[in-house]
Amino acid sequence: MQKVLLIQPPLEDFYTTSIRLYPLGLLYTAEVFQQMGLTVRVFDALSPLKKKALPLPKKFFYLAKYLGQPYFFKHYQRFGVSFARILEEIKNYEPDLIGLSSSFAAYFSTLEALIKEIKQQFRIPVIIGGNQATAAPMEIKKRVPEIDEVIAGQAERTLPLLAEEHPVLKGLLKNSPVKSLDGLDWRTLTPAHNLLPASDYQIGRKNYISLQASRGCPHLCSFCNIHLVFGRRPEYRKVKSVLEEMRWNYLYRQVRVFNFEDDNLAFNRDWFEEFLKTVSLAPEFRDIEITFMNGLSYENLDESLLRLMKKAGVRRLDLSWVSGDPVLRRRYQRPEGTEEEKFFELIKSARRLGFFLTVYLIIGLPGQTREEVVETTEKLLEAGVLVGPSVFYLTPGSELEKNLPLSAEIKNDWDFYRSTAFAVETDYLRRQDLIELFLYIRQRNLENRAKE
Repeated sequence: MQKVLLIQPPLEDFYTTSIRLYPLGLLYTAEVFQQMGLTVRVFDALSPLKKKALPLPKKFFYLAKYLGQPYFFKHYQRFGVSFARILEEIKNYEPDLIGLSSSFAAYFSTLEALIKEIKQQFRIPVIIGGNQATAAPMEIKKRVPEIDEVIAGQAERTLPLLAEEHPVLKGLLKNSPVKSLDGLDWRTLTPAHNLLPASDYQIGRKNYISLQASRGCPHLCSFCNIHLVFGRRPEYRKVKSVLEEMRWNYLYRQVRVFNFEDDNLAFNRDWFEEFLKTVSLAPEFRDIEITFMNGLSYENLDESLLRLMKKAGVRRLDLSWVSGDPVLRRRYQRPEGTEEEKFFELIKSARRLGFFLTVYLIIGLPGQTREEVVETTEKLLEAGVLVGPSVFYLTPGSELEKNLPLSAEIKNDWDFYRSTAFAVETDYLRRQDLIELFLYIRQRNLENRAKE
């Protein structure tokens, strides 16, 4: 039987958050390949997370004077195992096909270097997929001709089509017992969690997984590109299917934290209510925690839903407010239902019910001022929440990325497509302003927590 090795590559940055690195996309891809009749192994080069300090790249020298200062980053770092370890895995497994995840533009240079190393040592076809692969497939092929195929969009839709026409995949499937994958639907697929060691993914010594109950977001936020992968029409799995995935991981992998990566899970209120009620009534889920680390779209939330969430095991809320300026929220096409009065009433209700809240602001949107960021931060701190400063960065294929007038140095170098680069300067907020606001918010968070 033909073998596929799927790899989540290492990355380089000033910091990372481990729960955001669960390779859910690779696990869906693995399940598709298994349904094609292939043997699949997943190698996560990021877990368990290892890190190593690196020399600061020349292009980021402007950050050197800040490194090590209070509330800033200490080092530029490599997260994950060495290329040599990955090459060893390939040599030992002897796959017929290698697939790599390309989800973030900022980390593409590391992926590119890895692919070149693989191709120097092995004559094995290499494909890539993920958010970045979907946003810029032609540019990726141009930059890295060693890649055999870029898989744009959702693997469940793209791979069966390619299997009929692409010479590499056709050759792999020549002796496969599977003749047709027509009608393959992600809503009826269960990602191959079993291909990962459960104990490698922990939060507070509790095993966790990430999962998806819905895909697609109808909103038009101009700084986002998720619609390129999942579209704008929300699709939901059946509640029963989601519960079965949770129950299996609870029983057989001792998972106690379930992190939903959905972009708009609460959009369909009827579905969300049914899910929360079903979880809260299941006796085996009384000791679980449910998180939404990708951020929960809150425009449909109210105290009634918050109470249901509390019963179902939700303890913290991550909400994206973006900006305290209603003009900016409208300009960047934030959804209706984000009025300030309603938002702060929701915060009060959540605090009263005992939730820990983090509210994320984007710092550096074109048209945003220093005064607005400070005023919004102080108002949120007064409301008793942790403020998450997210410095604005480009996402390939988004409206802002297409239309912002930027230098070729920034626009053409994906290494600058990261929050930690402080790369996009505007008329009101220059790089020093962005860094100072970032430090200010982190300092004020600590000061505010110390008072409590």
